[in-house]
Amino acid sequence: MGPLTMSLIAILLVVLFIVLYLLGINQEQKLIQTFKDNDFFYDKEAIVHNSNNSAVRFEITLLNLGFLPSYRGEYQSTLFKNKFYFECYETFDVLTLNTFTSQYNIKLPKSASSIKNDIFIGKFMKINVNGQNLLFRLPNEIQDTIYKRIK
Repeated sequence: MGPLTMSLIAILLVVLFIVLYLLGINQEQKLIQTFKDNDFFYDKEAIVHNSNNSAVRFEITLLNLGFLPSYRGEYQSTLFKNKFYFECYETFDVLTLNTFTSQYNIKLPKSASSIKNDIFIGKFMKINVNGQNLLFRLPNEIQDTIYKRIK
């Protein structure tokens, strides 16, 4: 291979990374906009008191955002923190997204989330947020509890 071929390959790789980065920013903006449009303000204490059932709240880590690849088992976000909070109530779930400037909650029906099992990453949660499929890693200490709660 000559120097021209090597430089062409290098340029194509740089263009590919730029395109993937821009697609990632676009997907992140869509996700944040979905949370903004469906922001759900709720009184946790009132919900728990009225349902006679305590909520389970835990932190989950985003593995993949749609078709975009993850790095070392986690999605590397640019516009938001990659730590979401998931709360299970009797009739619905709440997913919380923390951006660098604000926090958004979205109310999800029980049918929007499901638990899957993978050979490499173990149990993970798949959540459908208005047409966007998000994959989250469940914390090891909560996997069995949440598996029973969602199933």
